[in-house]
This record gives sequence, C-alpha cells and structure tokens, in this order.
Amino acid sequence: VSAQKLSNALVAMANADGGTIVVGLGEGSVDGTDSDPVHRNVLMQAGVDLVMPPVRATTSLVDCVTTGGRPDHLLVFDVSPSSVVHATVRDEVYLRLGDHTRRLTFVERRELGYDKGQAGYEAEVVPDGGLDRLDDKLLAGYAARVGHADPVRLLTARGLLRQGRLTVGGYLLFARTPQDLIPNAHVRVSRFA
Repeated sequence: VSAQKLSNALVAMANADGGTIVVGLGEGSVDGTDSDPVHRNVLMQAGVDLVMPPVRATTSLVDCVTTGGRPDHLLVFDVSPSSVVHATVRDEVYLRLGDHTRRLTFVERRELGYDKGQAGYEAEVVPDGGLDRLDDKLLAGYAARVGHADPVRLLTARGLLRQGRLTVGGYLLFARTPQDLIPNAHVRVSRFA
C-alpha cells in the first residue's frame, strides 16, 4: 500500500469510530512487510507526516508466515477515534462508513466539524447581517429581561454580534425576518427545571 492511500484510511478511521488497519495482507494472501523495511518505516510515519493534525494510532509488528511459507511480519495500526477533524496534507477529509473510506465534500466536512464540536454554525457571521436587520422591540425586551442597559453591547458580550454583523445565532434570535437570509435554519430550545 502507498503511504498516501494509508493516510486516507488513517484519516477516515480517526474521523469515525477508530479501527484497525493491517498491512501485509492482500487478496487472500499473506505477503508480510519484511521485504521492504524502508517502506514499512515510511508507512509507520504516515499518520504524522501525511495527516493534519497527526492521527493517534499505535503501530505494532505481528509475526506471521507468508503464503510462500517464510516467517515475516504484518504491520498493524490501531487507530483511536478523534475529537477533531483530521485531513490529509492534500487537505482532503475522509470518513470510514461501514467498510468503505469516503472522501467528504466541503459541506460534509463542515458538518463533521460541527459534530465534533470544533466549530459552531451559530457562531459564523452572516455576511448581510447588519444591525439594520434587528427587531428592536424583541431585542429591547431581551435586554430588559437580563437587566442590561445596552442591547448592542449585550449582543457582543454574548457572542451574537461580531464586527458590526450578527452571527447566525444572533440573526436567528433577533432579526425581523431571519428566513430571508437563512431559509433552512431552525432554533432548538431546551428548557431545564
């Protein structure tokens, strides 16, 4: 296997639930890895050299007997699941789904980041989300309920306004017509006793 192809699999497993990769088995035969120790060493470093950030994986050599009957070693990677999104050095993101390694689109990659808690969609700035889009009465009512005299400063303090533009969260909560710029978004409210 090439180091590049191995890095794709390492990324995919780290981005999913982890897993095990065995190098030296193929198409029903046991080939081993002793015939090219330099290449084996390159493979052992693929999770660091070809992945950003590096993948947490342990490597080990397992004794085997090749299909031809000679003693050899399999190279085994135990990949841990990760709390961040990993990409290859070519800036490609993969995810392991069942027994397939799938390259993610930009949107799928962003969703994976949200799922892992790396990024928050609600914290992104709305390009046309200026203060002129605010429902002033709604915002004033919110500011009064939390006891804050300056509604705009309140939005900034709560991370709902950055550089004079509303974030997605601020826009969904306080814009007059949030569906104009974000037609498919929704707000989920949880209430605790």
